[in-house]
Amino acid sequence: MQAEAAKAAAIQQNQINKFKKEQQVRDQAIQKAEADKKKCHLHNKINKKCKFCQRYEEFVKGAEAKGGEGGAGAGGKASAVSLNDDMSERRNVDIGNSKTFGFSPLLQTHIVESAHLKALLTLETFDQLVDEMYQFADNIEPYMTNSSTTPSALFCCLYRLFTMGVDTRQTRRLIDTTDNPYVRCAGFLFIRFGLPSEQLWPWLGEYVLDDEELRPAKDSEWFTTIGEFVEGLLSQDKYYSTVLPRLPMSTKRQLEAKLAPIVQYRKRTKANLDLLDVYRLENIKVEANSNGDWISGTTLELIDDAPSRLKVRVKLEDSSEEIVHLGKVILTDKRYAGYAGAATKRTRSRSRSKTDWARDKGRKDKELVDELRMKDRDKAVCSSGKEYARKPLGYKASCALPREQGTASTRLMEEETFVPMKQGRRRSPSPAAKEQEFRKAPSQEHQQRMQQLFEKYGMSKTAEASGAKTDVDTPDVMRLG
Repeated sequence: MQAEAAKAAAIQQNQINKFKKEQQVRDQAIQKAEADKKKCHLHNKINKKCKFCQRYEEFVKGAEAKGGEGGAGAGGKASAVSLNDDMSERRNVDIGNSKTFGFSPLLQTHIVESAHLKALLTLETFDQLVDEMYQFADNIEPYMTNSSTTPSALFCCLYRLFTMGVDTRQTRRLIDTTDNPYVRCAGFLFIRFGLPSEQLWPWLGEYVLDDEELRPAKDSEWFTTIGEFVEGLLSQDKYYSTVLPRLPMSTKRQLEAKLAPIVQYRKRTKANLDLLDVYRLENIKVEANSNGDWISGTTLELIDDAPSRLKVRVKLEDSSEEIVHLGKVILTDKRYAGYAGAATKRTRSRSRSKTDWARDKGRKDKELVDELRMKDRDKAVCSSGKEYARKPLGYKASCALPREQGTASTRLMEEETFVPMKQGRRRSPSPAAKEQEFRKAPSQEHQQRMQQLFEKYGMSKTAEASGAKTDVDTPDVMRLG
């Protein structure tokens, strides 16, 4: 009896231990889900100066404390280790369309059938693919120069990124590359084509004000910035001749509200670059734009980890700290009211007609949003009755339309197609025409034979008939035989 009771107690204890383990696994899964929600979307490693990283670190420490107080022993240690390892965990990026990856059917067909993509399929690691971009990506266009069917090296590598599968850390590595703008563009295009619309601004919003120089091709004289490139991806419907994935109207209106004041932010960034020595100091009175509202505060430090995206850590009037881009901060400290920067030392004269963007708030965000939407509305509405959409012309009708030509081309066409109405002097026939005319004319022997027949049978009878019947009008008839 005692043996059976001990056996039953052991079975019951095993069931209890099994239940505890399952409960620990469920708790760890819940903690991981909560940690993913609180994890900073800007930094892969904990940044002591970022408020999101601070909140995440506090959450992790709280979870560790709860695990120690619960007396879970090895289970509590395992949960703490799993949360710490979650910082370096590679989470796969959610792709909106896993079949087309956001590409148009024509572009996808050209990429799949290209020889470059077939060579890229042999690359198995992310680092090998990045090295391929460094070596061959030299422009940002979808197709090669002077070709409408051969995809560019950048887009072949971009398509290989989708088929390979890229996690969050690798995507962040692409867009934060500092020594090759084309690799960064591949990361931005990966986000725009592949990610769902609600994730575009959390990923790309920080880079709209990036002032790194970008040339469409390495030998191009014209250049733009990474910020303008990202703004075009968020605001335009096409990328060159390729249609971008369509955005819902709600997402599009939210992006318009965020992109409308970007022009003012860029001007303010350029003006504040002369005052970097001021923003490096502490306790400088400023005003920061937080979600469209200007809030007073004081500077704590200048964050220059990314030289193309300078930021200022500001302590707001409600004692909260926030990291703000340099273009969203104005200087209100009276001690530097007339200060123009250490580099200039007030050598340049400021005209009163120009706006001092380092100290001026500019127009309100709501006004800029309304103006932007008004322009879009005017583009969509016809201004006159004759600007309606006309019926597309057919092939023959389009060929008959006048074309823009130079003077020499017009004169040459007139000379080739001109037909004179009156011919003053007949031109001599060509040798081919003479030969054709000679072949059509009867030979001399044939003419003599016909003349003899005519004299023998035609002239005499005709004369007799004409002598016999002189008073009656009859038609002249020549009878042979």
